[in-house]
Amino acid sequence: MATLKDVAQLAGVNISTVSRALAGSPSISAATAQRVRAAADQLGYHPNLSARALSGKRTGVVALAVQDIMSPVWALLCGGVCDTVAARGGTVMLFTAQNESDYRERVLPALRSCGADGAVLALLFLDQQLQQLTEETGIKAVLAECRPRAGIPSVYADREEASYRACRHLIDVGCHDIALVTAPWFDHSYIEGCDRAAGGEVPHRVYSGEPTYQAGYQLGLALAADGPLPQGLVTVCDEQALGLQHAFLQNGVQVPQDCSVISLEDSMLAVATWPQLTAVSKPLYRIGARAADMLLDMLDGKTAASQVVHHQLTVRQSTSLR
Repeated sequence: MATLKDVAQLAGVNISTVSRALAGSPSISAATAQRVRAAADQLGYHPNLSARALSGKRTGVVALAVQDIMSPVWALLCGGVCDTVAARGGTVMLFTAQNESDYRERVLPALRSCGADGAVLALLFLDQQLQQLTEETGIKAVLAECRPRAGIPSVYADREEASYRACRHLIDVGCHDIALVTAPWFDHSYIEGCDRAAGGEVPHRVYSGEPTYQAGYQLGLALAADGPLPQGLVTVCDEQALGLQHAFLQNGVQVPQDCSVISLEDSMLAVATWPQLTAVSKPLYRIGARAADMLLDMLDGKTAASQVVHHQLTVRQSTSLR
């Protein structure tokens, strides 16, 4: 196994220069740093991250905790984090947490001991208490697609504005009865956006269910069988919308003729169904990239302020003029 001494001999420098070059020290010239990295690559040398963490030095590792790695949408956020960290010379260590107890009992202790320089947390269920607990561990962290709390900065989409734009689109195409399908752990921003769009003039109701295909499908069956069927439906994710559309199709409800459907996500699923979903996109790749940049800047000693990213409405076949 190659050592620092081996890399130093091949690069023609001393051991301390190798150590500083691999740590990204600004005191090392670009030419020397490139020569050291080339020697390390040739020898297959990899720094001992555990030893570096124990010595208090940067390891170049960023921890990323996400709620659902199987979701195509959260995969976009992961891609934004990974690409940005890699472009700045680092590595990402991935964790998943399904719920609050999973984060508290398994992921948080791992974040303390894994040797990562900091963490990007994309966990919708994080409440004030859990975020305070994260801050108390001393882990530098940035939240992704979660509102800032407990002094932890965040990069997130404006959910109220997304819901407002979706509901306004439905009203503009002639829907006079709108339903919002949300999820248990989302805040009230989606509801507030729908309320603002309706302005007290358009009847609207709220259903709460898991952000899954099956939950959307079951709601679609219930609406098709028992009603009342709204003229327009807003879902917080594409999987819910697909479930609704398939249940409607099986029960003779036509989209968009009988009910227009719009999603607040816009993953690859939105165009992999028919009719294709009108969506107010959630730019999760950009959110992940900005969150990673913010964390790395914080680790470099820069101050960080939370950022809000904006959505884009894409009109497809699941909504139309009534």
